[in-house]
Amino acid sequence: REDLEESNFSGSIIAEIPVFDLEENEKLFLDPSDRSIVSESFRMLMSNTRYLLNQKSKTPTILVTSSIKGEGKTLTALNLSLAFASLDKKVLLIGCDLRNPQIHRYLNEEKNQKGLVNFLVDNTLKWSEWTLNKFKKFPNHAILLCGSIPPNPLSLINNGNLDLLLEDAKKEYEYIIIDTAPTLLVADTKSIIPLVDTTVYL
Repeated sequence: REDLEESNFSGSIIAEIPVFDLEENEKLFLDPSDRSIVSESFRMLMSNTRYLLNQKSKTPTILVTSSIKGEGKTLTALNLSLAFASLDKKVLLIGCDLRNPQIHRYLNEEKNQKGLVNFLVDNTLKWSEWTLNKFKKFPNHAILLCGSIPPNPLSLINNGNLDLLLEDAKKEYEYIIIDTAPTLLVADTKSIIPLVDTTVYL
């Protein structure tokens, strides 16, 4: 934090997430009433993100990214979405890292099932039929996995179908969280930033 504050960083430091020396499943915000360090950390992140959004849109769209892989952006996106869902809000988490998707690992789901990529290829398909609700204590929480890794991720992200999906999702959900690729490795995330209300950068 001190390094950021001493630099010319123009953003807002909205939370400090500690390193969790825990098993993978123990790192998840699994209970709305939980008071563990994991849950409290992500409640803080969620509260400050809501403050920054300040009603920018009826259905705020939040992008979560980082510089390189392995910094915890997928875990942060997942727990942030669960924190919003703990307020009894309808939340959609979209796996939009089309190069190295990781959300499925936390859900014990198959990597190559139908998801975002299928809709980006063919916008006549019903993406809502592929959403998952994996957390019993969060009935309003939904996840759209990435799907199979495509050969042309940047082209798919820029073909206009992601815009259509977000427009459609805003009719049903109160918050949309997007887990994206690291920004220093590929250009995908920079193409998505204009579509969202705010970016959470780890």
